[in-house]
Amino acid sequence: MLKTILTGATLFITASFFSQNHNHNHFDASNARDGETVEYCATHKKLAKLMEDPAFVQQRVASQNQLAAEELMLQSQAQNKAGTIYKVPIVFHVLHNGGSENISRAQILDGLRILNRDYRKQNADANNVVSAFQGMPSDIEFEFVLATIAPNGQCFSGITYTKSPLTIQPAGNFGGQDQVDAIVAGNDVYQGQWNPSKYLNVYICKEIGGAGGYTFNPSFSGGSMFFNGIFVLSNYVGSIGTSSPFTSRTLTHEVGHWFNLSHTWGPNNNPGNAASCNEDDGVTDTPNTIGVTSCNLSESSCGVLANVENYMDYSYCSKMFTPGQKSRMRASIQSSVAGRNNLWKTSNLNATGANGNPPLCEADFSANRQVVCAGEQVDFTDMSFHSPSGWSWTFPGGSPATSTAQNPTITYSTPGSYTVTLTALKNGGNVTRSYTQYIKVLPSTGIAPIQEGFEFTSIFPSNKWFIDDSEPDFAWSITNTASATGGKSAMVDNTAQSVGSKVTLESTTITLDLNISASISFKYAFAKRNSGNNDKLKVMVSKNCGVTWATKKQLSGSTFTTAPNTNGNFVPTDSQWKTATISSGSLGNYLNSKFRMKFVFESDGGNNLYIDDININGPVTIQENKFLENLSLYPNPTEGEATLSFDTDKDLNNVTIDLFDIIGKKITEIHSGSLLVGNNRFSINTSGYEKGVYFIKINNEGNNILKKLIVK
Repeated sequence: MLKTILTGATLFITASFFSQNHNHNHFDASNARDGETVEYCATHKKLAKLMEDPAFVQQRVASQNQLAAEELMLQSQAQNKAGTIYKVPIVFHVLHNGGSENISRAQILDGLRILNRDYRKQNADANNVVSAFQGMPSDIEFEFVLATIAPNGQCFSGITYTKSPLTIQPAGNFGGQDQVDAIVAGNDVYQGQWNPSKYLNVYICKEIGGAGGYTFNPSFSGGSMFFNGIFVLSNYVGSIGTSSPFTSRTLTHEVGHWFNLSHTWGPNNNPGNAASCNEDDGVTDTPNTIGVTSCNLSESSCGVLANVENYMDYSYCSKMFTPGQKSRMRASIQSSVAGRNNLWKTSNLNATGANGNPPLCEADFSANRQVVCAGEQVDFTDMSFHSPSGWSWTFPGGSPATSTAQNPTITYSTPGSYTVTLTALKNGGNVTRSYTQYIKVLPSTGIAPIQEGFEFTSIFPSNKWFIDDSEPDFAWSITNTASATGGKSAMVDNTAQSVGSKVTLESTTITLDLNISASISFKYAFAKRNSGNNDKLKVMVSKNCGVTWATKKQLSGSTFTTAPNTNGNFVPTDSQWKTATISSGSLGNYLNSKFRMKFVFESDGGNNLYIDDININGPVTIQENKFLENLSLYPNPTEGEATLSFDTDKDLNNVTIDLFDIIGKKITEIHSGSLLVGNNRFSINTSGYEKGVYFIKINNEGNNILKKLIVK
């Protein structure tokens, strides 16, 4: 038995990787699951790298020996203590860069639910294993409880969020130490060490080296958050949101490793190797197996039927732990190696807030959309902690204006920016959270064509353009240091952006259904710092006010650069501008009244970006010829009064002439009613109007004409 335990304990750095559709540098087809072309596991590479360090080898041997001796002593005690429930404080650290990897609290809680379900054998499929293993599925009697007190004593939700491009593991980076460092330095709760002998730390990322999840067995390196945490992909957490039931048991598997289980075929990450028949996982009731990468319930390559449905195999029909695995994990949780025996002590449960019903300490909420068009709904989700019993919401500008529902749906009908306030209630106490200008309501229809040179804009957000609230205020700015025409342009100061960061400039609503073949063009200037930079600019459009977006233009590499590499602060000359276009054919059914567009710049360490002369236009002369002739608007630009003049070849009924600002807000009615045959003139007094671009819209029974008017 001692030899068996030593064999299982020797690979304390064993880790398991679940496959995913990510590209990575060192693909090994032998580790791919059936039907997939991604590497299934790469821990053997991590181990080989670590073993190059003699000090690491010495530490590894010492920890293996002590862990093996403690397991031998504690296994019988653990079996005798069946019925004792061990509670483990758990913290989920979300490392994201504003993308889909920034998963919801609901998805994380679903992952926690599945983890607890599997470790308490409350999964219904545990009753449906193959006959040879009937009666063996075991209740491990571990319960994982969200920690509610941070290391500095602060009450928190059990989840931390860190925005960083390091959510994608850097190429060539060994393990996830950089990712852990980013979380320690930049999370939104406590910047410091989250002691792994007090918390089970789970790191949720977008990319962790080409795998779905990995962790390490207990070791003397347990004081390190890297060696004593679990890494998992954001779309491998839970069964909802960005994940699915197919990948929902990744945490179950990885937590097994964290409590000292190996794969069922032994201490390697290469399922399917015949040599594994001579290996051992340190558990007496898991038959020797080569390991599988599909749900082959008749697998018996080692001469005995394999426990393919075990959580520690790669079958993806996993549903059970054996009694031997239970004994091994319960011995591990009592071991001093890596401080597992401190997690469940009453003093630690009290210190981490995992000991019962925590007090209500913070109100918080989220919304499914923060930018909507007038008349649309917003779904609000309560995120207060912990467990409020009542809610009191106020929604200025919304309908209804108040609510006592936990997760209300509110309609916003009037353009503007609105504050939202939530007061959460529990046991006679309450806490309040208010976000100013949280909901931005755009006009339900805008107006086009658009000709934007930023000449009348001094700062973002303006009435036409704004930046994502989650991005820094300095992401996009107005500059007068360079322009394609005029004196200003929009600029991204790339020296202020970190590699991998994305910054967005979004438009308000623009009505394009008046333009049969509208197209988009703009001018840009960009320089790299060195030839290795690969910054990108995407132009995206929406036909539903920003609910969904489609990329219509992407610039990168040589097509993006307009000037030679520049180490200093890049300021383009007049000749260092290029024009990009998006043809009318590619816009298709985006030509409607809820059109929006945005520029998304992704930094890769290059130099500054400049945007100018955005044009969204289309032919209006086709409709113009239907009912008007000799149309003119003068003087244009104007500083006071302008004259609109045109001829009609017949009397017209139901004619409206209106003046709109650049975002489609109606400023004044110029005429409404009939027009007589011949020349018609209208005076437009612009005194008192702000400088900028306006549009005159002439409508006659569905026929429209637009004329741009510039007020100086």
